[in-house]
Amino acid sequence: MEICYDILSSKYDLSKLDFTEKDGTDPLGVDEFAKSKALSYHPNKLCTVRVVNHESEFVAYFTVSMFAISVELLDRSEKVSKATPIRYPAMLLGQLGVDKNRRGKGIAKEICKFCLGLAQEIGEKVACRYIVLQTSVGKTSLYEQLGFVRSPKKPENNKIWMYAKISY
Repeated sequence: MEICYDILSSKYDLSKLDFTEKDGTDPLGVDEFAKSKALSYHPNKLCTVRVVNHESEFVAYFTVSMFAISVELLDRSEKVSKATPIRYPAMLLGQLGVDKNRRGKGIAKEICKFCLGLAQEIGEKVACRYIVLQTSVGKTSLYEQLGFVRSPKKPENNKIWMYAKISY
């Protein structure tokens, strides 16, 4: 699969793509973020916005940033013995949107694999124990296939936290 990742720049217009669900809703705010926040978050270093080209066509975007996951979002088995932090270092996969007309081609899966590799790379230079994301309760299967675990914390507003431990 030919996928290229680029940093958001003026040559990409996120407003030209549709990141809403099939029914037109935007429960995770992916479309809203692309159209009203991405251009201010990226230059202000609130997140890095990357755009995704599939077969030379702009089809998706995602955001990543540093994060600290609260121990209450993790399974008890994740607690490091002889350590007392209330948060562990992580990378946040904050937004992930694939244009409505280009879904079902494995693009989101490739983005997740890229992000897992990026977290691994970061973790070799700066402490990064997990990659973390929040998704809708009914949309966890893709992430579970890639090794993400559902947080034991009860979902709020149909949103659930998921995490994957970075292996070294």
